[in-house]
Amino acid sequence: MANFLDDTRVEAFSGEPNRWHSALSSHWAVWGPNGGYVAAIALRAAMAQSRLPRPASFHCHFLAVGQFAAVDVRVRSLGGGKRAESLSVEVVQEDRLLLAATAWMVDDGLEGFEHAFEAAPEVPGPDALRSYAELAGDEYDQWYPIWRSIEGRPVRWREAPGKPEWHAWLRFNETPIPDRQADALRQLFWLDFPGWNAAISAHPWPFRYLAPNLDLTVQFHRFAPGEEWMLADGVVPLAREGLLGCVSRLWSERGDLLATGTSKHVCRPNPLYEEERARARALGLLHDDG
Repeated sequence: MANFLDDTRVEAFSGEPNRWHSALSSHWAVWGPNGGYVAAIALRAAMAQSRLPRPASFHCHFLAVGQFAAVDVRVRSLGGGKRAESLSVEVVQEDRLLLAATAWMVDDGLEGFEHAFEAAPEVPGPDALRSYAELAGDEYDQWYPIWRSIEGRPVRWREAPGKPEWHAWLRFNETPIPDRQADALRQLFWLDFPGWNAAISAHPWPFRYLAPNLDLTVQFHRFAPGEEWMLADGVVPLAREGLLGCVSRLWSERGDLLATGTSKHVCRPNPLYEEERARARALGLLHDDG
């Protein structure tokens, strides 16, 4: 198990105020470093450099898959006003650009319109659901390393293909969240999950395609650093011509809307598809999807 805050730490380069150092940890691996994890490093550098304290939004393009090694994070202010600052962030590894992002930081104490019309999904709470580890059994040991450090409790588990939506309670195993900035990193990380999981809910396993993120956008509304569980809620209403788009939300246990997000994904052939078909046939689980 790994600590997410330890593994997203950034350190300033001496004498270079716009440059930060970090390292990508293999604890957060899928087929490479998880995109939400790399995005969290970028956001952490932006928050560390900004003259303002509160993250308002973050948008990034995932440009390349990195190695589990050191990265440079380059941050510069794009401008803004007295109470809002836009920043540009680049995560670079050996002169290869992995991620490009922009972030808005704002001041505390802003005044304006006040309303709340959010309505959390009517789903069981985390205590009423079984974890992925319990549901998958011995198979869980073969899941990507990232699942050693997080726990997920899904509302649906391997049902017949249906609506392209995903609801799951998520928490870290070994990472306490002490403050607002740590919670912003957590929220960004969780909102990287719904796109893929919602998309595959409409399709039988094994999957002909993988669907890595092209981008991720998150708008931060509230922070709940003292809460352990958060509900990720995503839907992929349309997939066509090799692209799919997800709209996602993040909720607290008491039903407060914490953040909203979007992500765009591009489909690529699954290199393990035939191997997984053979495995599914041996298990008696094969669905003929044509």
